Amino acid sequence: MLDPSKGYLLNHRGTNGVSCIVVRSDWQWPDRPFRDDIAWPVCFDAEGSKTLLQDYIYTAELRARGMDAKEVHLEVTKKVGTKDYPNPARTGVAYMIAPVMRGWTARPEPVTMNMPHYMFYAPGVTDAGIGGKPFSLYPFMLRMSPGRNDVIILLVGKTEKAAILSDSKDLLADLCSYRSYLCTTAATRAQMPNN
Repeated sequence: MLDPSKGYLLNHRGTNGVSCIVVRSDWQWPDRPFRDDIAWPVCFDAEGSKTLLQDYIYTAELRARGMDAKEVHLEVTKKVGTKDYPNPARTGVAYMIAPVMRGWTARPEPVTMNMPHYMFYAPGVTDAGIGGKPFSLYPFMLRMSPGRNDVIILLVGKTEKAAILSDSKDLLADLCSYRSYLCTTAATRAQMPNN
């Protein structure tokens, strides 16, 4: 759980090594300001929990101390790949199969998306290397600075997406009532955001 004045606090301890959070601060975008309308749920496997998740935990702590996005990016980047902050020892998966997310794309403002997907962290892999086309139905790359958590994104199929949205209709209505920027439309459900 996020306490904006401190950072993330453990709410429930599981036994399988998987960790789930709602990311509220993207540290990889030093030229984009921290905002209060970013929200993307993600679950990291055990290896990602020990490594990549720590970037977001540290980011929340630094943001709570008053650092801006550029300062946080610099601080997190300094630690990446060090003994105390190792890169993942293997490839792995991060699950983003929630019915809604809001984050940065190449657009100047954050985008609300119905885009359930799986991410396989693959530092240094490129679209050219996997035949990817951004935001298509085929696997594609999301390259992140400084490359520690570049990921291959694989969207869920149309049937699985429809089931996720149907099963989550009450949650989606509650989220829309809570914050208007989390409201989704037929367009967010039917189309992929332009990157």
